[in-house]
Amino acid sequence: MGRRFNCSWMDPEIPLSSDFFRAIKDELWLFLIPAGLAVISLGVFLEEVGFFLRHVPSSRRKQLCLWILGMYPVYALTSIIALYIPRSSSLCNFIASLYHSITLLKFMALITDFFGGKVSMLASLSGQKVSPDPFPCCCCCCLPMVAVNSSSRGWMMAAVLQLSVVRSILFFVTLVLWTDEQYDYGDVDSVNPNLYVNGIIGLSTFLSFYGHLLFYKATKSALHGYGLRAKFICVVLVLVLCGLQSGILETLGALEVIRCMPPFTVLTRSQLIYHYCVIVEMFCIGLYARHTFRKVEPGLLEEEEPVSLGLLEKAVQTEDVLMSHHKLNLLSEEVGPSCSFSASNPSYSSDSEDSLCRIEHAPLEGFPFPQTEVQPRPLEEPAVDMTRITVMADINHQESNSVTVV
Repeated sequence: MGRRFNCSWMDPEIPLSSDFFRAIKDELWLFLIPAGLAVISLGVFLEEVGFFLRHVPSSRRKQLCLWILGMYPVYALTSIIALYIPRSSSLCNFIASLYHSITLLKFMALITDFFGGKVSMLASLSGQKVSPDPFPCCCCCCLPMVAVNSSSRGWMMAAVLQLSVVRSILFFVTLVLWTDEQYDYGDVDSVNPNLYVNGIIGLSTFLSFYGHLLFYKATKSALHGYGLRAKFICVVLVLVLCGLQSGILETLGALEVIRCMPPFTVLTRSQLIYHYCVIVEMFCIGLYARHTFRKVEPGLLEEEEPVSLGLLEKAVQTEDVLMSHHKLNLLSEEVGPSCSFSASNPSYSSDSEDSLCRIEHAPLEGFPFPQTEVQPRPLEEPAVDMTRITVMADINHQESNSVTVV
């Protein structure tokens, strides 16, 4: 049997940060672990920023991916602040939730960018229909099939966007009620507005998740090779974990399943457990998201093809090409030093297995090369006798047993 404490004498107010550190001074090492994980998450994100700046040419895709990957250090840093400063828990939760709500929109914009834009996406998905009851939203089986068009896409985007709007409005309302002592965070009494606020947030979260899930189901079949399922899990898993954990721990605290441990009340302990779990979870999901978003996508390979073709044109020539240029030089020397000579191969391709690269030459008729006039040979210049070759050599003989140097 665990030890039970009498919490009737405890102050129901959330403790200050000084009271918090005074209470955990004997177990400080336990609360330094989430701080280390939060710092590592921030370092991983900074490394991802450098990677995307170097390897992703598209500025829009770079911005969208970094916004999504920034969700994990944002959650980790806000949770570590709320862990060490318990009274800032509501504000930190609001900032992290608002950031994640915008991240859902950014992920939908990233999928649209994979198609090449809104017009290309609608053209690729024209005529397709998506089932209105994807798992786990099986309760919507009575709804008709949803056709993918501009109107349905707008409704899906609106369903995702309303979550950030609802959260912002509710946070402002609860803040006003808290100043008038009409709102008590963690109270599940039917008279307290907290119960209704949590109900509205839960309904809004489900609607946002449903719109996001429909959009994913409608587009995943047309995007092969992009790892869309893994990216979707990285984004939605945060929504499910943070949304469910907060409500479950808050309810367990109100029902006194989570017992108080002086000087922490039931509400404070439920908040500490929540933020501690969020930091560990964001660290693990962030590592998985780093592996998922760093994979080379088909769109990036297509963008890099012109660069590779330009490098091939500047590649080192093979031995056959060098021999042909050498023969051309000898021929030009035989014609004469004052006569200009030019030659080109309009179409040459080397596909042999022995060659190190493929060399292609385009026709040169379209290039404005400067024309060189042939200067007439002076009359006083003696004619060159092309029928006789004179070879001169100096032979030096050294007294040696077996060596003669020429």
